[in-house]
Amino acid sequence: MLCRYDWQQLTLVEHWLRDWVKKSTMLVYDGDCVFCCRCARWVAKRSDIDLLADGEADLEALGLTVADTKRFVWWVDGDVKLSGHLAIGKVLRSLGGGWMLLGAAMKVPPVSLLAALIYRLVAANRHRFGGGCS
Repeated sequence: MLCRYDWQQLTLVEHWLRDWVKKSTMLVYDGDCVFCCRCARWVAKRSDIDLLADGEADLEALGLTVADTKRFVWWVDGDVKLSGHLAIGKVLRSLGGGWMLLGAAMKVPPVSLLAALIYRLVAANRHRFGGGCS
């Protein structure tokens, strides 16, 4: 679990950990949301993507805030950050097979517009899918 640190008092290992966070590819999601956690477990069963609940991630090192993670899921790859449907599309592309095709389609209009709308609808109503969000 990654924690927040006072960056001036870091040990060598902590510096390495901070640099690893900045270079790693990961998906950061709302760990207080039951639906989000279920989706993360689904992805974990099918890939080796690093999945981090927002409470486990050093959001400051990733350039994110708690508000960011409560609103969107985030794909973080070094300095590249994708949110919402773009993050989901990236995850799907990394799964391969038919998921890869669906993820690729999510980048191209008009599918990308539809994917963005669906993401917003699901995100706004996620408390209705298999449990509540804190």
